[in-house]
Amino acid sequence: MKTEDIELDRLRIWDFYLTFPNEAKRISFPQELNKLKRIFKNKPNPYEDLIGSNRVFERMKSYQISALRCLASYGLIDRQLLTKNIIKRTDKAIPDNLLKQMNCQSTQKENIIKLVTSPFNDLPLYGEKGFKYRTKLIEFKYDPI
Repeated sequence: MKTEDIELDRLRIWDFYLTFPNEAKRISFPQELNKLKRIFKNKPNPYEDLIGSNRVFERMKSYQISALRCLASYGLIDRQLLTKNIIKRTDKAIPDNLLKQMNCQSTQKENIIKLVTSPFNDLPLYGEKGFKYRTKLIEFKYDPI
């Protein structure tokens, strides 16, 4: 398993899209990755549209932070880096029951996971063409460039 560092905001954004996969169609993709957007172009379902996605995203923050602290307490992610808003997986094995749950995903969630592991994840988090800008879930104007 790769153990690279990931920014807290990036992980929170991906968690949002795993929770609400239908919202991924609103992401602004770079032209060279536009073919990925077709994965999320499906029949519109008004019952799946989220009104106020930014507000929902912000309300999720306390739950996301609590979940990350729990993972850190079990030794699955680095506790010291978490205090610096960096998430890094440790070498500790993932419990079998958690692995089973992770492997039972819907097609929509599998598509989000494909997106997370695609070149789209290599985009910078900050800046005018960064990940925060493209998702519009977190303010980006005052980011360091």
